[in-house]
Amino acid sequence: MHDEPLRFVLLITMAVFIFLPSCQADRIKMFVTGHIGIIESMHRFFRGEPLVEYVAVPARDDGVSRMDDMLRFIRLYFPRTYEQMKTFDFIMLASPEYNLFTPKQDEWIYNVIREGAGGVNDGSVFSVVSQIHTAWANSLAQRAFPNDAPAVSARGGGESVSYSFSLTINRDYPDPVLTPFVPFGVEKAYCYAASRLVIPREGSGTLAYQTGNFLQGTVAYLIAWDYEKGRTMTCGDFMGNGWLSYPTWPSANQYSPDILVNMLLYCTKRKLIEDVEAFHRVKSSLAEFRSRMAVLVSLKDFIDKFGANTQGIQNEMQRLESMYAEAAAYYMESDFAASDEAIRSALAEFPRAEEVARKEKDAALFWVYVVEWLMTSSTLFVSGFVLWTLMVRRRLYRAVEATRLG
Repeated sequence: MHDEPLRFVLLITMAVFIFLPSCQADRIKMFVTGHIGIIESMHRFFRGEPLVEYVAVPARDDGVSRMDDMLRFIRLYFPRTYEQMKTFDFIMLASPEYNLFTPKQDEWIYNVIREGAGGVNDGSVFSVVSQIHTAWANSLAQRAFPNDAPAVSARGGGESVSYSFSLTINRDYPDPVLTPFVPFGVEKAYCYAASRLVIPREGSGTLAYQTGNFLQGTVAYLIAWDYEKGRTMTCGDFMGNGWLSYPTWPSANQYSPDILVNMLLYCTKRKLIEDVEAFHRVKSSLAEFRSRMAVLVSLKDFIDKFGANTQGIQNEMQRLESMYAEAAAYYMESDFAASDEAIRSALAEFPRAEEVARKEKDAALFWVYVVEWLMTSSTLFVSGFVLWTLMVRRRLYRAVEATRLG
């Protein structure tokens, strides 16, 4: 493998990301394959998300990696059997080079959706590159998605003529997937990004429209339908981009992670988010907890390097994790008010844990400070003795004798 960016290598060596809090409620086991940049965005979206088990298989990197590298990653990390594939509740096709998948893998994706899994594909047909969108249009799996991929592919992949669009949510869509977010101003988030033309198939429904990127004016942005036992969506934008770019771009629609979770819930036919404000608040608190816990873990690792006793901070971390598990359990049951109360109680305990960590750090560094002080003091003492001997007492001073020639 030739030189890739460090972020790429690190991501591949951790090709499976699984977030497993200590609660027993059913999680959504998600399989995502596609562009490595989108995979990184999904990692940011689902970091610390109790609802999701996340498994990633890179399948595109826009020329940064060779095709045989991508094929090797797919061969290594794609499920080996259909029984393994059937364990997933949700399939995300995040702009992969679909031509890299084998006919058997294509069939597995199609069948797992037919049998009840949810799914979403982004970018309409993934790309304006003919090899990619043609492979998708000719695939078996595209039949399970509500976008008319062959029609879009026939138009060159549905490339946008502009790179900025606005969004309008369809208030008449029968299920509250996006409509609960309307009062929070999500339609005001202007999207400076490319998108692809979406052509809804008969029987599909449109959740949102996009305006600005196409000469046709307003066209579909997010569509959905039920396909046999499964439910799928197609998005004209790219995951982690445009309207769905937060937190990659903090100035964008800050409810993107919440909306994406609601999309997952909808496609897996679970209870949708009703109280957006409570959900957003608790989700932010959970993210804060994981961030602060990461700092404690780093501090503990730092103290461990000195061979010091870290039992105190370990006990505090275990106590905090048990409080987090309680909050996560409420979260999984959609009791966001109780979850928020539990996680806020956990956050209130961090000062105590941080104080324990500070004391253990100070104890660990005590002898470091002592040794440094002794070294500094001894150097000062020796230097002072030499200076006193040579310059003040002049005990070692000898006058230079004059020679005859002098």
